[in-house]
Amino acid sequence: MDGVARTQQKWGEAATAAGFTVLPNHLLSINQFVGEARQISPTEMVVLLQLLAAWWSADKMPFPSKATIGKRAGLSPRQVQRALSSLEAKEYLKRKARFGSNKGRASNEYDVSGVAEVVRRLGDAYPEAFKRRASEQPE
Repeated sequence: MDGVARTQQKWGEAATAAGFTVLPNHLLSINQFVGEARQISPTEMVVLLQLLAAWWSADKMPFPSKATIGKRAGLSPRQVQRALSSLEAKEYLKRKARFGSNKGRASNEYDVSGVAEVVRRLGDAYPEAFKRRASEQPE
């Protein structure tokens, strides 16, 4: 059974047809690997997960609006803003202003390559962190 079929089995066809996001365990458990100054708070994590859900291609960074992030995450605009500022200060992301065809402001683009690089390094440094015993491997 491939990964998509296993995902459909867990979540149902309609839910998976609407899209799903693959996340490394090293990201979900990042706080056990990084120092206190770079740990991600629960609010920051939910904001980061919303950004990653909108990151469809490695070469095209996500650009959801703060309002969209807040609505999906159940957060106020100010909570989203604070979380983004903190994630940027921790060098997990960079914000880049975007402008529409009329030169007006559009939602920011979020370069999430910082968090991707940290997760890559954690995967290299701790390759056995999430290995299952052979008896627990899915079929």
